[in-house]
Amino acid sequence: MRSWFYHPGCAITGFLARFLFRARIDGVERIPREGAFILVSNHCSNLDPPILGWSTGHQVGRVVHFMAKIEMRGWPIVGWLATQSGVYFVRRGEGDRAAQRFSLQALADGRPLALFVEGTRSRDGHLKAGKPGAAFLAMRSGAPLIPVGIAGTHRIFPGRSRWPHPTRVRIRIGQPFMLPHGPEGRLDRAVLTEGTDRIMREIASLLPPEQRPAASGSAASNS
Repeated sequence: MRSWFYHPGCAITGFLARFLFRARIDGVERIPREGAFILVSNHCSNLDPPILGWSTGHQVGRVVHFMAKIEMRGWPIVGWLATQSGVYFVRRGEGDRAAQRFSLQALADGRPLALFVEGTRSRDGHLKAGKPGAAFLAMRSGAPLIPVGIAGTHRIFPGRSRWPHPTRVRIRIGQPFMLPHGPEGRLDRAVLTEGTDRIMREIASLLPPEQRPAASGSAASNS
């Protein structure tokens, strides 16, 4: 998989993030320098993937592979750059087994992944319900999960603005944690829901109060 543009792209992102958004990173020391892990984060802006890549893997010299919707591959320039940065594509809502197999093989090979657990952007910044994909991959692979809370990116493009609005962005990286390992057999829906609830609680704890769901764990209640 091509990833030559990952670190140059992250360097550009970092310069812009610090200059335009006064971006601040907390918890970089929690990113492993070797071995597989799964970054799990909230998602408020199209700028979240490069910001997350810069604030995590790039800081410790690692390439983190992102999962993105298949439509992105056809976007002019952006799709090509994503392909050159180690992004792999999935068909949302279709249970893309090829993407699952790739994800599990990447983790088995010791490569880190990043997933936006809500499965879509929250335009108002509030944490939405989580999807079970991250819990499934963590339980199948036994890889540790690292929660990340991204605050402020929903204010970068206010309303229908096409131009970025200078604002403050903060990225908080939480403590790694594990879910029960289930390498074989069917994973019960209740177990996946419980795992997703845990993931969403960890992410919520890293967000400012105004971006958290109404009650702890409720962001995952519909997963």
